[in-house]
Amino acid sequence: MPNAATGDEWDAEYRDGRWGFLLDIKEVGRTGIITAWLKTTGTGASVLDIGCGEGILYRHLDPAVLTRYVGVDLSEEALARAGIDDERASLVAADLESYSPAPGEKFSAIVFNEVLHFAEDPGAQIARYVEWLAPGGIIAVSMYAPWKETGGGYAKVRAMEQGTDTADWDLLDALELSSQAKNVRWRLRLLRPKA
Repeated sequence: MPNAATGDEWDAEYRDGRWGFLLDIKEVGRTGIITAWLKTTGTGASVLDIGCGEGILYRHLDPAVLTRYVGVDLSEEALARAGIDDERASLVAADLESYSPAPGEKFSAIVFNEVLHFAEDPGAQIARYVEWLAPGGIIAVSMYAPWKETGGGYAKVRAMEQGTDTADWDLLDALELSSQAKNVRWRLRLLRPKA
């Protein structure tokens, strides 16, 4: 089944339960890696979560450290399901290629959460977001990586990796995570732009 293309289509898929599996314990491994990266790098205070869905990452962030969270997703239905603290978190219905934060807003961490498959040029989108990264901040990427590396789905993973395998980036970590229970894998990267 091809993925939805419009906000209305994503909303319908959320209502029909297609994305309920993202709340399953078999998905928490990649979220755990991202939150551990934020803790270890000391960048968990202000987080921009692109492709936040139902706010799954938000639920795993350290509330003693987090002061600001912005979740961005195309699906208003998914955002309506996210349980967030309105005092330090907000949600925005937008796509990753047109979203811009409030003027002057900076984040200690920007997370691309299973969303770069929908970008025309994943590497260019990551580079575009550097403008909203606070000094010393990090960018974390999680992408589903099909087992078949010759298909179109894996081409986006390859484009993300090629776009960040340049002199503009410090690659702090790169992992391949596989779930034996789900028979799926993800590619994850932790990046810091070079000054």
